[in-house]
Amino acid sequence: MLVSAKEMLEKARDGKYAVGQFNINNLEWTKAILLTAQEMNSPVILGVSCGAGKYMTGFKTVASMVSAMIDDLKITVPVALHLDHGTYEACYDCINAGFSSIMFDGSHYPIERILKRLKNLLKSAKTKVFHLKQKLVQSVVKKTALSVWGSVLTLMNVNQLLTSV
Repeated sequence: MLVSAKEMLEKARDGKYAVGQFNINNLEWTKAILLTAQEMNSPVILGVSCGAGKYMTGFKTVASMVSAMIDDLKITVPVALHLDHGTYEACYDCINAGFSSIMFDGSHYPIERILKRLKNLLKSAKTKVFHLKQKLVQSVVKKTALSVWGSVLTLMNVNQLLTSV
């Protein structure tokens, strides 16, 4: 079963250990990563790019494949499925497909548009076991006092910022 990347990384932070993220591009890579994580008794994040999702016939296929492999290979370590540097549209597709983490890459948008889209994605993911990560270019980070690390979105005043959009 897929778990929340946020919870996984909070446990790692508290336990003072690292969690690896490995990008998957096909069934063979996914199987090797899952079996190695199980052998090492280590949680793992499976990263998927937009290109890899397209190559593997879509995010729903990827999520189904990963879930089936976790069951069939009897994987017991925590596994998160993460969209890495996704478009706004890809984020929605991954939320609907069952991914447990996404990174919306809005670095090419103005800050107002980023915050509006982030607010919409948060609303969409509200009822799911889910975590959203926002990637911004450094100049935007400085302007908005926004910092991102370890799949935890931290804003100086998250409620004020998101409600002002």
